[in-house]
Amino acid sequence: MAPQTTPDGWDTKQQIRDHQLATSIINGHKDGVNDVFDPESLEVLQQFCASDPTSTREQIAKDKGWVVSTDGNIAETVKGDLAGYAIMKHGTDDPVFDGRDLEMLKEWFEKGMPSGGQVVR
Repeated sequence: MAPQTTPDGWDTKQQIRDHQLATSIINGHKDGVNDVFDPESLEVLQQFCASDPTSTREQIAKDKGWVVSTDGNIAETVKGDLAGYAIMKHGTDDPVFDGRDLEMLKEWFEKGMPSGGQVVR
């Protein structure tokens, strides 16, 4: 199976390791053209970033029916949903988004998700 890539051709796993996924989401957003996330995933991510991510994570998980499996397999829990994976990894030893990423995303959402951003991490 080939690695999952974002529209800019980056390997998603590498972006997560390098904390570049948030910048790809912002910089790659083009109002529905080759976006990293679809509108539904962006809506969930926006909800997650809007206030306290830890408490919001729990509510989103409850609403979506996401639970960490008994073996701790988060990826299986969210069934291939990258936004869900990022949200469920929050609060673990290996989060997808750190505090800086969350702040960048929150500001971008508050600005109305303008397309063609040029944020750099």
